[in-house]
Amino acid sequence: MTIDAICRVSPSLDPEGRGVKKSSILENPEAHAYYRQHSTSYQAAHARKRQGARKGELATRPALPLRIDPNRDVERVRYRYLQMTKSEMVERLLMVEQAYAEAHQQLAQLQFQLIEREQQREEEQRQVHHHMKRKGAHQPS
Repeated sequence: MTIDAICRVSPSLDPEGRGVKKSSILENPEAHAYYRQHSTSYQAAHARKRQGARKGELATRPALPLRIDPNRDVERVRYRYLQMTKSEMVERLLMVEQAYAEAHQQLAQLQFQLIEREQQREEEQRQVHHHMKRKGAHQPS
């Protein structure tokens, strides 16, 4: 139960009808500690803050290479994405875009290297063929 909910319900439980004010709970260390210990909404909010802080720490780390299993459970991934905040999604999208750009650049470099090697191989074959031709023309029959 939230502090606001306690304040709304407390007048109906108080024989004098005054109830409890929010400031009374927050400013009284014993009452506030009791609330923190027994309130599921406080504990859930506190857990979300801790989890958000951990995710924030992850976002500040250098991006690791993405390892995505093509056979992954897409519904589970979708659920995980839906649990992210907007800023976490932006960071994830930027990381994925960067990884995609790097992979695309690497693919282009590999394609150029492959073309270059094919051309070198063809040139070597032409030279061998030319050498064999010249050698054959100089040899007596």
